[in-house]
Amino acid sequence: MAFSIELTDQQWNLVADLFDPPRRRGAPSRTDRRQMVDAMLFLARTGCQWRYLPERFGPWGAVWQQWRRWRDNGVWAKAMTLLARHIRVKENRNAMPSMVVIDAQTVRGGRAGPTFHEAGGRGGRTNGAKRSILVDRIGLPIAVRVDSAKPHDVAAGRLLIHEALPDLPRVSLVLADRGYRALNKAAQRHNARFEVRSRPPGTVRFKPLALVWRVETTFAQLGRWRRLSRCFEQTRAGAETWLEVACFGYMLGRL
Repeated sequence: MAFSIELTDQQWNLVADLFDPPRRRGAPSRTDRRQMVDAMLFLARTGCQWRYLPERFGPWGAVWQQWRRWRDNGVWAKAMTLLARHIRVKENRNAMPSMVVIDAQTVRGGRAGPTFHEAGGRGGRTNGAKRSILVDRIGLPIAVRVDSAKPHDVAAGRLLIHEALPDLPRVSLVLADRGYRALNKAAQRHNARFEVRSRPPGTVRFKPLALVWRVETTFAQLGRWRRLSRCFEQTRAGAETWLEVACFGYMLGRL
């Protein structure tokens, strides 16, 4: 899988209106917006600290301030949605998915000082964050959410479903493994059927669960973005935004 951390002209033209609106108010930026997007993709891919951002991307402080504004405005989530729809149309599918798969990943925190991290995960031994994600049939990230590691996967997944499905009116089926059995009512609330995929009793050899393996593959690809190796963020919003940046970069590689 190829990864893109520098936008081509074609890729930039596709998302330019999100990152650099034509009628944007305020003083003109001293640093090119496309250059800032490249800088944030570089940070997500390499995992370097803000102060070590290469000089070719401009002053790190300016990039950081712009990252905060895009975080607060939900720009990266919108860019994720735009790319996912574009890729689906390119592959002769409807722009909106009719089926999604949900799963979660618990990661250790890597930050000293105040943070949203809490102990959770298997046995409650992981002090960090829980990343929940919805992917479509072809493995594209459709929506993401980050919480502390403390809530059960079902509790975090329920919140993600209630956030995402109102904007996905075509979704009629939500798939998951057996750890999400309690999500049935949440899916039904949005007129979607919920289905659990599990291995037949007595299965000895490993066998991927039909379609559910898509979300595992997506998590594996996102794991190659070093900013996600641990959760280094102080706030849930910051952690969620970096997950969206990595999803955006991953989908750039699929264009």
